[in-house]
Amino acid sequence: MNNNSYFNTDNNSFSGIDLLSAVKDCFDKIALSTGNLKHLNIMLVGKSGVGKSTLINNLFRERLAQTGGVRPVTHDITGYSKPNFPLTVYDSRGFELNKLAQKNIKKQITSTITKCASTGRSDDAVHCLLYCINSGSRRIEPEELNWIRELTSESYILKVPVIIVLTQSYSAPYTKQLSDFIYSQNLGVNAVVPVLAEDYDLGMGQCVSRYGLDNLISEIERTLSDDLTATLANVQTASAELKQRKASLIVTATTAEAAAAVAVTPLPVADSVVLVAIQSKMLAEITTIFGLGISKSFISLFLSTALGTSGATVGGRALASALKLIPGIGTAAGGMINAGVAAAITSAMGNAYIQLMTMILNDQILPDELDSNANIEKIFSVIDRSFRLQNTNDNFKSV
Repeated sequence: MNNNSYFNTDNNSFSGIDLLSAVKDCFDKIALSTGNLKHLNIMLVGKSGVGKSTLINNLFRERLAQTGGVRPVTHDITGYSKPNFPLTVYDSRGFELNKLAQKNIKKQITSTITKCASTGRSDDAVHCLLYCINSGSRRIEPEELNWIRELTSESYILKVPVIIVLTQSYSAPYTKQLSDFIYSQNLGVNAVVPVLAEDYDLGMGQCVSRYGLDNLISEIERTLSDDLTATLANVQTASAELKQRKASLIVTATTAEAAAAVAVTPLPVADSVVLVAIQSKMLAEITTIFGLGISKSFISLFLSTALGTSGATVGGRALASALKLIPGIGTAAGGMINAGVAAAITSAMGNAYIQLMTMILNDQILPDELDSNANIEKIFSVIDRSFRLQNTNDNFKSV
């Protein structure tokens, strides 16, 4: 696509942006960014009834154990995945204490890991193994401890980190006791993480709220390479903090890129197509990190509000151009964008977009009600606040 189509040549200001072209370009970049994600593979192991399916369905944004495609890998191992979703979960049959069953399942697990690694492609390898133990059982058998030791030893050779997940951890005292005991056994695991994947009804009007999924995501993240942490951020829903942190790194990098793009020669506003293209890529990468179904109408509304191209979008109220809030650019046609202005605009846009993605993630903005006055007001307020905050940032004033 010719990037010059971003602007209407008869209008020498940001209000001359061709939003249709800018939004299309942003969506093309979202597809490219999403398609470039590395494929993440996680294996689950544990006894029957430990809640592996519940864990999967509450940890990731796709309910793989209910709606995902089922691919038998071996007699006792099943792979769950969905098209255009960069995650496969390998789930083993319930690990019971029968010695013959232990031997067979263990052999299939290690052979699956070996086979996946044999291709030499990161997208095929098993990247992390979650060994699930029911915390409610309040005990772990000696045979199981020995099996974990063997598993971690073999997984170390195969370079697969092992995390023990204490599922159904509704009793804090028993969970801590079990966790301390497991740590004392020197099993060679990367972490022991208590988790309650769903609210647990104790009866008599008492309920334990779910917890620990965000901690589990953090521990998984520690085991992954940098390129796979972007995939983890995309596929998981348990940790908003991970999504925000990864998105903030994108904003920081893009802000520097935007400043560098105009550092040598300041750009007239009407020639700032390069800046808009850089910002479009930033929005696409942030959208990929959050893994949300963002519509073209939302991107259009965001761009029009952030760049001051459509003052009538906010309930009929005249919207002062967001650019007026950035020192140095002014409001006159033909104003110049220098490195500091480019960085300030880009940073404000990126931080506002992260806030809005977080609000959608937390159901504070409903995408299917985008055109409601309440949602439009929220979007405007977030963008307006972000630009005003950037306006007071001494770092950018001095660029």
